[in-house]
Amino acid sequence: MHLQNFKHFSLVLLTVLASFNAVSQEIEIVQSKPEFNYGSTNLHKVIGHDNENFYIVKFHGNQYHLEKLDKDLNLLLEAPIKLFEGLKTYDLETVVHFHGELYIFVSRRRLNDITLFYQKIDKSNLQAATELIELTNMKFIKGNWADFHFALSRRETKLMVACRIKLHWSKVQFNEYYVLGKNMEVVWKKNDSFEFSGQGPRDNKYIVDEKGNISILSLLKRESILSLFSDIKNVYTIYRYTGNGAYFREYPITLKDRYIRGIKVIGNDKGELVCAGLYSELFRAGVRGTFFFKIHPDDGGIYDNTLNEFDDAMLEQLAESKEPTIEKEELIKYVMTDLVERDNGKIFLIAEQLFEQTFNTYNNLIITCYDTLGQVYWNQVIKKKQDFNINLLEKSEIEPADYRDYVMETGSLDMYLENYCSYALMAPLDENDIYIFFNEDIRNLDNPEKYKNFNRPRKSYILGVRIDEYGNITSQPVIKWKKRALYPEPIRFYDTLGNTIIIPAFKGRKYNYYKITARF
Repeated sequence: MHLQNFKHFSLVLLTVLASFNAVSQEIEIVQSKPEFNYGSTNLHKVIGHDNENFYIVKFHGNQYHLEKLDKDLNLLLEAPIKLFEGLKTYDLETVVHFHGELYIFVSRRRLNDITLFYQKIDKSNLQAATELIELTNMKFIKGNWADFHFALSRRETKLMVACRIKLHWSKVQFNEYYVLGKNMEVVWKKNDSFEFSGQGPRDNKYIVDEKGNISILSLLKRESILSLFSDIKNVYTIYRYTGNGAYFREYPITLKDRYIRGIKVIGNDKGELVCAGLYSELFRAGVRGTFFFKIHPDDGGIYDNTLNEFDDAMLEQLAESKEPTIEKEELIKYVMTDLVERDNGKIFLIAEQLFEQTFNTYNNLIITCYDTLGQVYWNQVIKKKQDFNINLLEKSEIEPADYRDYVMETGSLDMYLENYCSYALMAPLDENDIYIFFNEDIRNLDNPEKYKNFNRPRKSYILGVRIDEYGNITSQPVIKWKKRALYPEPIRFYDTLGNTIIIPAFKGRKYNYYKITARF
């Protein structure tokens, strides 16, 4: 096979002084030897790990493959995923690493129904360890097939499977949900349906928490010119199932006299749903501040509800870097990118400036920390300016604001896109601080007073920025680009949920990995 030479790695241990204080921080880098990617490769994604191995799913040569790497990313084994049985063929839906086991989910369409199966994979040889096990069979409804959605809880103790049939003409949606636990035991399942108006729920984001509660964030109404004359602007809704599916509630989310400019939801260990986002003032196209609320796991009540304008100190930081604002001190073109809970209960909201242009494309990061009661504890700005040819996204029909999530969720590769911009996030489950890694222009290391845009990967280094629970920032160069090295793409990273992330690097048809481990 083309990857069998994946044997030799170099280990580089860098210990440098933080640029903002004298605290020494150790960063360990494992950089793999470059290997060859087939020209037909259009999917590459790390999907799980255990104590000794990492697991990769790839698509090349018109076939899906699994790879098993050792803890230092040495290739141990590669095997194709078998999607046929005699004359029967199957479609791969997803691959998950769940409770220490590897599973594939496949579907098979027939004339009037579709069946979803799962199969356990033997991690020692990447071959099927069981027969295909049927999870559900859904009949076609007026010629409409079911589509399937999957989500792991943050600590990966629960797996959600959602089956949905949406009838656009009849304005009815049929749902079937499964929450699975260890050994694929069904914790609970539920069938329901509802009627909708207009386009109905879309752009759905599925969340499952450690208690087995399911939440679906859906867009109902997008802002339009008519919104200017209405009390109700763009509207989201949250469909929420609690009590092992016994209780269902719907929460329309809108801000009166303001626009929602982005929203994310996460489920925490206590079963609460944490919701936060960005908003703008009426008749304004920027971002004025953040909103925050929680939904109680038992009674379903909304509490810790706050609306927070960006403070003067943060606006002054942006003004120092000559970032323009519009009237009423609204920031321009920020999109919400991450929402994470820390071990102490605080919540970090991260927003990135994203212009739809080929220069100054991915810029500064704003980080807002909420305390356990939903009050803003601090705001911070991470300085960053990166150029990305966003025009190349046009053929993919993906909104620029959704592109980072799309890359992370699908692992999709495009030979025409150079994804060296944006950032990677390290947010260990049991820590209070976070790390952010991104590509910087090498001239900013030698002459930080004259800040240069990152736009040439040959003239770059990876910068690691640590933000602690109090908003203190320390920064250090992690690794400089060297001749013949490949170009890391922080926008596509794998989060081990601990103090390690994996960033792949690409150049032409070659690839390798950067394994970054930080000491907290």
